[in-house]
Amino acid sequence: MKKERSNFQRSWSILKQNKVLFAPNLLILLINLMLFVLLLYFTGAAQAMIRNNILLLIATFFSFSFLLHFLVYLLIISIIDNLLLAAKYGMIKEVLLKGKTSLASGLSFGKKNYFRVLHINTLTYLIILGPLLLAFYLLFHLLPLSSLAAFSIFLPLLIIYLVYITLRLLFIYPVMVFHQKGAYYSLKEDFHYVKTHLHHTFVTWLVVVAVLVFAAVIKQNLLLLNEFLHQQIFYLGLLIALLILLLESFVSVWEHLYIFRAYLSKR
Repeated sequence: MKKERSNFQRSWSILKQNKVLFAPNLLILLINLMLFVLLLYFTGAAQAMIRNNILLLIATFFSFSFLLHFLVYLLIISIIDNLLLAAKYGMIKEVLLKGKTSLASGLSFGKKNYFRVLHINTLTYLIILGPLLLAFYLLFHLLPLSSLAAFSIFLPLLIIYLVYITLRLLFIYPVMVFHQKGAYYSLKEDFHYVKTHLHHTFVTWLVVVAVLVFAAVIKQNLLLLNEFLHQQIFYLGLLIALLILLLESFVSVWEHLYIFRAYLSKR
């Protein structure tokens, strides 16, 4: 338990001393925002918003041109986000092993391991969503069950499976980063690590969940405040929205840093 407490305390200390770790997340936020604004501008949605023309805005959103631009937007941000996420993992690795890092070295790591991160992202989504979609289809479409009965079965299964799979996949990114192997190896090694360090994994998972729940409570209160301020003082409402985005970015960086350090502590 002392080791877990040390990991928790050190992760905050490392983050405080290496604020450059926030750079990839902030870049993701800024680039996504900029591209979204460009999407609204080039599709005419921005003009409809400025004119407060709801009918024109709805027509724009359902147009073929908007759909095409939106798909291009999703493709571009997916490519950029994957690179910057890989860069963040590389920067965390460098901080933990060498005590310092830079955005340039993170981007270098990201370019070298771009497809590894992409493959792991795809694999984890398939592992998480595949069985859930199959269970949903069986319960709500194939089996002769009422909607209430199907939901009563599906909800506990959903919770149990999400807890199980998030535990089993907790260290898949640290495995990939420190071993620099492919998705299949990372998955197999992650499962082995979790099996041999079950108590350590469970405590690490509980800490992450507790911090995420705490952040979610703060976010919810900020959203309520934002709803009130947006009606009263527009710019204060925007400021609260910015604080929410920064909070999410902060928690995301800490979460990965803590998980990576927890993985190293038992490696």
